[in-house]
Amino acid sequence: MRISLKVASLAIALAGTSLAGLGVANADGDFDIGVVAVGYADGYMGTDHQFHEWEHRSDAEAYRAKKADQYRAWKHDDPRHHDDH
Repeated sequence: MRISLKVASLAIALAGTSLAGLGVANADGDFDIGVVAVGYADGYMGTDHQFHEWEHRSDAEAYRAKKADQYRAWKHDDPRHHDDH
């Protein structure tokens, strides 16, 4: 009986972890790269001409992987890159 409870607890914990991972994947899957004009380390300038912080790190990584030529590896307001826009 004691072993059955441990096995059941482990199964529930593993199922919960798997479901939590699915929730994160779905949240990240909603990001539309088409709304990004230029990506920065701390966020992006949207096609609406407003700065937005990355909601998920994976959004920034996906953008950088697909649009490397439009990604800047510095913060959007870094004064050392003022003329690099």
